Amino acid sequence: MPKVSAAERVTLQAEEQPVVWQRGELLDRLSTAVWIFDIDEGRVVWGNDMALEIWAAISLEELRARRMKDNMSPAVSRRLLQYQSDFIDKDAVFTEMWTLYPRGVPRPLQVRFSGFRLPDGRMAMLCEGRDEMSLVPEAIRSADVLLHTHLMISLHTIEGRTLYCNPAARADFDIRYGSLSDRFVNPQDFESLLQRLNGGGEARLIAEVYTAQGKRWHELIARSCFDPVSGSPSLILSESDVTELKEAEALAQKLAHHDPLTGLFNRLSLPIRFEELATKAEHTGSRISLLFIDLDQFKTVNDTLGHLQGDNLLRDVARRLREICSDDDIVVRLAGDEFLFLLFQHKDMPCRVKSVADRVLERLSISVESDRHQIVVTPSIGIAHYPDHGTDIQTLMRRADLAMYQAKAAGRNQVFIYNEALSRAREEEIELLTGLRDGLRYGQIVPFYQPRVSAVDGSIIGMEALARWKHPKLGMVPPSTFIPLAEKAGLINQIGTIVLEQAIEQRENWRRSGIDLTMSVNLSLRQLCETDFSAVVEDCLNRYTCPPDRLELELTETLFSDSDPVVQDNLNRIRALGVRIAIDDFGTGYSNIARLNELAVDCIKIDRSLVSQLPKNEEMVRLVIAMCKLMQVTIVAEGIENETVAEWVRSHGVQELQGYLYGAPLPAACAEKLARNSNLQFSKIDLDDDHFIAAGI
Repeated sequence: MPKVSAAERVTLQAEEQPVVWQRGELLDRLSTAVWIFDIDEGRVVWGNDMALEIWAAISLEELRARRMKDNMSPAVSRRLLQYQSDFIDKDAVFTEMWTLYPRGVPRPLQVRFSGFRLPDGRMAMLCEGRDEMSLVPEAIRSADVLLHTHLMISLHTIEGRTLYCNPAARADFDIRYGSLSDRFVNPQDFESLLQRLNGGGEARLIAEVYTAQGKRWHELIARSCFDPVSGSPSLILSESDVTELKEAEALAQKLAHHDPLTGLFNRLSLPIRFEELATKAEHTGSRISLLFIDLDQFKTVNDTLGHLQGDNLLRDVARRLREICSDDDIVVRLAGDEFLFLLFQHKDMPCRVKSVADRVLERLSISVESDRHQIVVTPSIGIAHYPDHGTDIQTLMRRADLAMYQAKAAGRNQVFIYNEALSRAREEEIELLTGLRDGLRYGQIVPFYQPRVSAVDGSIIGMEALARWKHPKLGMVPPSTFIPLAEKAGLINQIGTIVLEQAIEQRENWRRSGIDLTMSVNLSLRQLCETDFSAVVEDCLNRYTCPPDRLELELTETLFSDSDPVVQDNLNRIRALGVRIAIDDFGTGYSNIARLNELAVDCIKIDRSLVSQLPKNEEMVRLVIAMCKLMQVTIVAEGIENETVAEWVRSHGVQELQGYLYGAPLPAACAEKLARNSNLQFSKIDLDDDHFIAAGI
């Protein structure tokens, strides 16, 4: 009888029925378990007696009835499909260590797998298994783990030819890239892997590779070894997919370096972006201009129309700046409404900065509208040039910022280029600010008092407390110098509280000495924005036992009409204490008459700019006075400097007068002398030189 393979024997079963039983008996006598597995259906379709014993089956019919596919792990299922593909494409044969689980009991086998066509043409698998129960547990477990792990394990020759892939590696590798070197998107990564292996026998790197799912990022760990079959030098590679981690890192990097609202680069990314441009500028002999852009009226948009409208405006500004910039330019949102335009000036386009700055002025002039409001937002731009004004980003930003503030001071919606004079002014401002902080600490900020007189008899009936700073070296620093500085530095609240406390204390000291006057104190918006400001006022009144109706707080028209709920709450609480409310500088801004009546304003002070033009603008002043009379408030005319103007306002019903004709702001001691001798002319009062000089400020 000729020698016949196991596969041929089974095929003969269907062709030569008389011989089947004879050959079947031979198959049953084999010590090797042989069975045919239908990969598609996931069940055994035939097996010899040894196979029945291996599978712990009572009969072939019982074994064929088992649906092994139902309990098959995904790793095993994938591996079998890989086998089936290789049987069809390559007529492949595999020998591997497998652990079967007949009736839940592990059974390790050395199995030879080959392709077998079923009668209907489908590719099944002929399995020839040898019992490996004698193997040590570690060997059995390592083979099973290698089958089920998600880690991609592969063996390659030093040249990159693939010798082995575990199921995970086989499923992931793109079959178009048979050689290991071809799998790397960047060929230099493969070269780097080999160099590191040669240097230490082990290498690790993260690289982009081609896979069955497309380009993915893998972490690869390679070790030098020998092929256990041929003994040739080889490398074993373990890979894990880290694409999601790389994408998360890229997203985190993007979020860290981009502004979430506008999508522009943020302040954190600025040093990197600037270094890139600076390097390019050095190599090409070009320049960089920094345009520091601040939006005028942006706070008004936020306060009046809401932060949602403000955010929409910032997104619109970012879009417009992107449309202006070229591929070489960079736009950064620094914070709030501040943007930085890094403009790359090629050496053949030296005047580009002017055209870009003009376009920014034009494009960022934006009208923001709501049902009741229309606000025009404009840019103020400061420019510094690299390398003329600095070679590092901090210096250039600082100098562009100085130029921007100069544009603001000049009336906004303008462009200023940095010059050395701005730095000197800034240094002086910093020095002055340091001195102001010391002045607050050492009691150099004190109130001076300007009298308010009766229009009937000229007697002093009140004093207005005004902040003054007596600097130990500079002498008297004008309020026009230090008040804006205090506003910018956030010190105005501290100054306001000092003046309020000292003014109330001084009023009570005068009262105890026989001088009973109303005390007026100016308020700033920042003070009214403090949630506990009304409590500060109440505490001062209680501490110095000052009657509330003898304190008058002066607000500007704009501040009075502020819609901030904290401001409104403070005003309501202050009014409820019994404190008088005055509107200062009336006639220069927008007044909500209904709002004035609602809070029952006690006093209106007509602004000096209107009073000083009398009698040229008498029709306008008459109108203002008529409005005040209609509201039944005390009317004060500010800025009275000559008797002609004083007589005119007296004759038209103004009750109180204030101005240099009756006294400039004076130190407390001089103001007291003036109050006690209010029937005398200011020039006849005996004042020492320092006080007299101070009074003229």
